[in-house]
Amino acid sequence: MAIKATELICTSQSWDGAILPDFPKGKPELRVVRLDFPVGDKTGWHHHTVVNYGIVQQGELTIVCQDGSEKTFHEGEALVEVIGTIHRGENRGRKPVILNMFYFSSPGQEITIQHPELEHESKLEAGKTSQPQQRLVPKDKEEARVYKLVLALGKKVLPRRQLVADVGLRQKSRCIFVYNYWKPCWERGLIDFAYTAVPHKPEQAYRLTAKGLELYAQLTGEEDIIA
Repeated sequence: MAIKATELICTSQSWDGAILPDFPKGKPELRVVRLDFPVGDKTGWHHHTVVNYGIVQQGELTIVCQDGSEKTFHEGEALVEVIGTIHRGENRGRKPVILNMFYFSSPGQEITIQHPELEHESKLEAGKTSQPQQRLVPKDKEEARVYKLVLALGKKVLPRRQLVADVGLRQKSRCIFVYNYWKPCWERGLIDFAYTAVPHKPEQAYRLTAKGLELYAQLTGEEDIIA
């Protein structure tokens, strides 16, 4: 009997359509991790810093992002994970999930960042009754830029280069971004380093603080006020 080769997936995008980042330079480190999800169990909120993909060996796994987007992967399907986006995995099926994941990183690089602080916020949000959203209007140009950066970052974890592009600046405009966008958000306690233990890390990225996420929740769907 001849060996049969079946290509499960070939892509340069994660499951949400985002383009995958470049591989890190230098010596690579490859990791293979098996994850077992009991029925009804779920991971905590987290994000990945490196390219990774996997295969659902058993069961059905649902990936849920903080913005509410989600996708369910069935037994035998390949999964290309989101990078820099906070999410979690849930087993909503009727049998345990077995997931084999493959990670491509630099030696010793932290591949997954946990966000335990968001578990408390999720419980608070679940207990809130629905209330009409109050429209926020920036009082000056600085506040308008603050709102724009908060909306660009949202519930994701992004590097500076991506944020510069998302607020509409050229990559050569680093100083403008730092003083007009990043610094006001930092001084207001709205933004923080993703890697707090290594603030000068070359691959440093940023995320909103709990205060920043609160402002983001008020601004969601109101981008026109800072256009």
